[in-house]
Amino acid sequence: MNGTDNKKCDISLIILNYNSSDYTLSCIKSIFDTSSNDNYEIIIVDNNSRLDEFEKISSLDYNNNVKIVRSRINLGFSGGNMYGFQFANKNSRYILFLNNDCLFINDVITILYNFMEGNRDACMCTAQMFSPEMEFRPSFTYLPKLSVKIFGHLAVRFFSPSKYPLRRKEYDTPVDVPVITGSAMFVRVKHFIEIGGFDTNYFLYSEEEDLGMRFSLKGYKIYLVPSAKFVHINGGSTDYNINVLKEFYISLFYFYRKFYGFPRLFLLKVYFAIKNLRKFYKSWDFFKIGIFVIKGAPMKDSLRFKQKISLD
Repeated sequence: MNGTDNKKCDISLIILNYNSSDYTLSCIKSIFDTSSNDNYEIIIVDNNSRLDEFEKISSLDYNNNVKIVRSRINLGFSGGNMYGFQFANKNSRYILFLNNDCLFINDVITILYNFMEGNRDACMCTAQMFSPEMEFRPSFTYLPKLSVKIFGHLAVRFFSPSKYPLRRKEYDTPVDVPVITGSAMFVRVKHFIEIGGFDTNYFLYSEEEDLGMRFSLKGYKIYLVPSAKFVHINGGSTDYNINVLKEFYISLFYFYRKFYGFPRLFLLKVYFAIKNLRKFYKSWDFFKIGIFVIKGAPMKDSLRFKQKISLD
């Protein structure tokens, strides 16, 4: 592992790798190819990949801008990023938490850095996201309020348009948004430290909503900066299955217990139980998920507790 603590560094990029090293290598290449700002470091956190996958990224060890650290267990999104944060240069003023299945189209680092430097009310921002086919994709979402879940985005926008900017609009200028995509989160370190970083109780979902909520409660602003552009190859490192869907409900219900309390959590359970159980004829998985929701999506069933410690 290379160290960068002795060099001047304003920005630390943290990238998680879990059995998807080809994505990681492509992501790193796109960063090197597009970035004019060399005042950054890259920290790759290997989240207990297979040994052959870990050895692929070891080829980056020669680069003085790159640190590679490995965890013997899969710490998930929040835990993995917080683990990587501990290795960040102490002089870094910004952290870019970046999914490894992202590719920069232009100089994302410099654009987001300059925006944050010029907007002191901003605690966090992101770039505009595109699909691999260069189709526009929303880079932000809304807090998962019960009204949004039940009535949908259009209904809540009708009553509070300023709080719910159009997600599928291509913006030309920066816009204040509630929650940015977790695939590329450019965060001011002092604000990140102030709220205690990521809540590591989340393993796979709702981390960005949690961060957005806590920043909002502090009165800080979050922005989409559309002049910065990147491709996100969705699902590059997470395969869908029923256990992953369960993880979504585990995280969402934890979010509700944390911020909204029992009455709204109860209504949310009823809503999702009915939504899943009524589709049982399409797949037995819907019935299983419906029962799981009725049970309250207990955290003890998280994927976090279904893994082995690596001895490699």
